[in-house]
Amino acid sequence: MRQNFKMKKKYLYTTAVISVLIIVFYTIVYANSAGATYGICGAPDDQVPGSCGTTAGNCHNIMPITDSTKALKITMIDPTTNQPVTSYQLGKKYTVKIELTYRTLIACGFESTIETAATDAHVGTLTAGTRSQIIRNPTNTSATYATHYSSARTSLHYGMWEYNWTAPTKTQGDLIIYAAGNSANGNGNNSGDTIFNTQMTISHNSGIENQVLNNSQISVYPIPASDNININYTLLKAENTSIEVLDPKGQQIKIVQSGIMPMGENKVNTDIKGLRSGIYFMRITAGGETSVKKFIIGQ
Repeated sequence: MRQNFKMKKKYLYTTAVISVLIIVFYTIVYANSAGATYGICGAPDDQVPGSCGTTAGNCHNIMPITDSTKALKITMIDPTTNQPVTSYQLGKKYTVKIELTYRTLIACGFESTIETAATDAHVGTLTAGTRSQIIRNPTNTSATYATHYSSARTSLHYGMWEYNWTAPTKTQGDLIIYAAGNSANGNGNNSGDTIFNTQMTISHNSGIENQVLNNSQISVYPIPASDNININYTLLKAENTSIEVLDPKGQQIKIVQSGIMPMGENKVNTDIKGLRSGIYFMRITAGGETSVKKFIIGQ
């Protein structure tokens, strides 16, 4: 009877220990998969120098690779044109895209921040985007970071995240986007993963800020036109704008629009029934800038 009691007691103790270990293991795995801690992306002011791969951080127990293979890629996108850019305008919002491609990637994660090149100060405003969340340094709330909220990969050997960044309203010179990516092997512990570091320098483009009319986004259609014609154009800021129809000699024959128009895409439709068939020009003027587009009126 006493022997059975001892066996039962030993069984209960072993079960309790295993249960605690399972809980601890689940907590560790969940914490890693739910996002990185702040300040481990390879920036100069990281709380753990050397990014999330350093042994000092007691995290993945390997030193990070300064990425020369381009496994980890940063792209900053201008949402107005949906094109990659390497410079910023004051107060404008951009999308920062982080991509990680590696042959052993089963699970993955990232962290990124943006700082001045001169003083290592965090600048602009970060907001969450595709598969990302924003975290802060509790002792320095201006230090914000984007990180993953799930360790799931996007596709085979590939992870992708996006976050939004609104540039500062005062000039800060060159800025650096820092990023660290973890290509995890999915073995459930902190060994065997591959950590990458990379960075991208972006400069302040003051010339673009003075531009009003986006010439690449002006369209006049249909061509040839008959009864009506459409004019689509984009203003980079609200501005007094005029649209005129000119004859082949450049003489004004009709005012289509005149007044202050809002920033962004503007669409205008105008009647051209009274005009003879032939070649004409549409002149758009905004803030002292002018663009002229040729169009044809058919039979």
